[in-house]
Amino acid sequence: MRFPWANVALIALVIAELITGYLGLTHSNPEWIAAMHLHRIFGFAILALFVWKSRNILGSLKSGYNWRRSGQQMLWSIILLAGLLVVLGLGLAWSHLGSFSWLGFSGTTIHMNLAWMLIPLLLWHSLRHRTSFRSRYVADRRNLLRAGGLALAGLLLWRTAELTGILADGPGARRRYTGSYPEDGPDFPVTMWLNDSIPYIDPETWRLRIDGHVAAPFEIDIAELQESGHAITATLDCTGGWHTTRRWEGIPISELLARAGPKPGAASITIHSRTGYFRRYSLAESERAILASRVDDRPLSPGHGFPARMVEPNKRGYDWVKWVDSITVNDTGKWWQPPIPLT
Repeated sequence: MRFPWANVALIALVIAELITGYLGLTHSNPEWIAAMHLHRIFGFAILALFVWKSRNILGSLKSGYNWRRSGQQMLWSIILLAGLLVVLGLGLAWSHLGSFSWLGFSGTTIHMNLAWMLIPLLLWHSLRHRTSFRSRYVADRRNLLRAGGLALAGLLLWRTAELTGILADGPGARRRYTGSYPEDGPDFPVTMWLNDSIPYIDPETWRLRIDGHVAAPFEIDIAELQESGHAITATLDCTGGWHTTRRWEGIPISELLARAGPKPGAASITIHSRTGYFRRYSLAESERAILASRVDDRPLSPGHGFPARMVEPNKRGYDWVKWVDSITVNDTGKWWQPPIPLT
């Protein structure tokens, strides 16, 4: 093996890509901007690594001995390589050529899902080349210099691509740090996590119930919901690749909780949708949130969550639960849920 260190670097970079990509997927506040910058730097570093690793790759593909000895493993290695290149290509295209979709899925959605699908192949590849992880390779001072060179190459390539896009006023210059593109028209897309259907809700019978670990559970109807005129300007950042900044009006969650009187030990709340969808918030996060009934001085449409949806400026779109019909106060923390919704 001509460059055993390259396997170690590839595994480390891909793991770093998955971690920073996950952080970008689950956070919408600017405090996490560094994670997305690192995600892009690591991606360019992987491209630079392929320049070094290409001699390994080409040598293996040309070797008749390798194909005779382990043809099936070679085939899986080619699939992994092709998958990584497609993931990187989709990320670059989305970041610099603008938004695009295929079969109803945005380019960034395909990019993310394909990356997660490659994890089993990546683990298999790591085990197959486990000799690369011997201490004499990992502790080699030259490998430390190579790692620094990769990091520098990734940084320079990233900055060059970003500045080129800005100077050329390309589509990528308009994207948010999360990678989402703006939707600034009079309306914005109607999207549902895991393809929930838009439910029919009769405003005459709809009630919002606040219960759980509270002293005084209660319900409100739609008239009481719409009486509140508390407004905030917040950005809805959808993981499908778009964002929109709107004026939302509704009731602060903190007011509803104060009325219910959380008991000692209350640690989180669960927001339930009429569809069965739910997300948990910590009590600190709920201080920033409102239960909105209007957007841009208009009542919510059914597709946007009528009669009530959560709005929390620091959360991604899948946490902005629509068609809310109950809020439950819990004596357990927000972490008692999947970090990304599974149902």
